[in-house]
Amino acid sequence: MNESNTKFIKFFKALANEERLEIIKLLKKNTEMYAQDVEKHFYLEQSTTSHHLNTLKRAGITKSRKEGRNIYYSMDYENFQKTLKEFEGLVFDQP
Repeated sequence: MNESNTKFIKFFKALANEERLEIIKLLKKNTEMYAQDVEKHFYLEQSTTSHHLNTLKRAGITKSRKEGRNIYYSMDYENFQKTLKEFEGLVFDQP
């Protein structure tokens, strides 16, 4: 499997989860959020929240920044749009 396919699979698998989609909506609405605030919003266990946020980050959908001991998450709009454009080119460009 080539690297491009792996990237798309990881990206779309990350989106194929209802809780992660809700996290994306929440981050879009709030611009940036502390990981524990995301956890509290959904009443999720810390480990579950961490798993979802890391899955989104590894897929290039979100990004994080660390401030002291706190990690803040936000949407990575630039990478998100870039990945969608690359996928669109793969699917819709003429051979």
